[in-house]
Amino acid sequence: MVKIKPKHNPPTRHPARVLLILKHKKACIIPTCALLLFLYLQFSINYIKEEQGVKIYDVSHLPQQCQEVATKFHKCQQNSPPLVLACHRKWCSTFGHCDPCAGIGDRTQRMLQFAAMAVDKCVRMEFDYVPLGLNVVSDAVYRDPLGYAGEVLHKRSYDVSARNALDTDKLGKERLYSHFFGSTVSSLKQTYDPCLFHTILQPNVNLQREIDTTLSNLGGVEEKKIGIHFRTGDSIAFGMDFTKDKRVSDLKGSLDKMLKCAQNLSEKLYHTTEVTYYLATDNSQVKDLLPKMDNTTVHTLPIRPSSYLKSEGEKDAWLELYLLSQMDGLVMNPVSSNYEGTAFRVSTFAMLVKNIGFFEEDQVMECAFG
Repeated sequence: MVKIKPKHNPPTRHPARVLLILKHKKACIIPTCALLLFLYLQFSINYIKEEQGVKIYDVSHLPQQCQEVATKFHKCQQNSPPLVLACHRKWCSTFGHCDPCAGIGDRTQRMLQFAAMAVDKCVRMEFDYVPLGLNVVSDAVYRDPLGYAGEVLHKRSYDVSARNALDTDKLGKERLYSHFFGSTVSSLKQTYDPCLFHTILQPNVNLQREIDTTLSNLGGVEEKKIGIHFRTGDSIAFGMDFTKDKRVSDLKGSLDKMLKCAQNLSEKLYHTTEVTYYLATDNSQVKDLLPKMDNTTVHTLPIRPSSYLKSEGEKDAWLELYLLSQMDGLVMNPVSSNYEGTAFRVSTFAMLVKNIGFFEEDQVMECAFG
């Protein structure tokens, strides 16, 4: 005899209990959906802003002397496959792989050195990096195969943490990726044509408005202006002792000497000290000292400098870079003879100002502190 097991009927849930469960699930789903929608809109807005920054790049801004370099650069941009230079600084404030890629001076110098090498070899160059406050020419912008999803998830189709040496023999033959400071490149030149900066980058609408407004407040193009770039060092300005970047020992005494150097440069160029002086510095304490300096009037912006490890002050740094490049003379301070840090003798930021501003040697003065 075969025994037939009775069918097991699951217990019937009471309708009220079913409604209660559905209500709880609905209560969980709604906030989750709202959060996802919020994140989607946030990423969408940022992504659109970046894309707009690329699309509204205006070639008419190029200095006249840069037309030839720009033409050569864009001609080489028609070649493929490209060399992709990457920096994911913008992820540092949220999530994903983060690398500050050093300060603006070092980062931009490296960017332009790579661009110079690419032009020499006529290889297409793409940048997986959009500086905050600037536009990048569209044919030099890297667009990952992951598309918008990659921007949302902070992912790339290549290894963003790779620091492999760049095989220059493969340039132009296959797609190559390099971090700004991750590759050892023997053929990388230490110099670059400053026209490459103006060819690849330009201020966005908001930054350009701030530049124009500030220059107007400083007297416009008619007023003679001397720019002062006073670099005290990361250790002194931001407490980053690991850098050993201490360029001055006496802030007030060094500032006083910088101002005297600026007056000497003005006297040399215009036979008068009655000009407009503009100071940019990495140290808030220096700006606080200005009202106490009674020998001359110096203009500065109400900007509180921040270290390159943070992205908040990057737009302000670009503003000061462009302002200094529009001056008629430039004073900068080299490191002292007993300097123990690893920085260049003269700040790469100051050298970038000198280069993109097309300053002649007699328009620049190094103010040494001993």
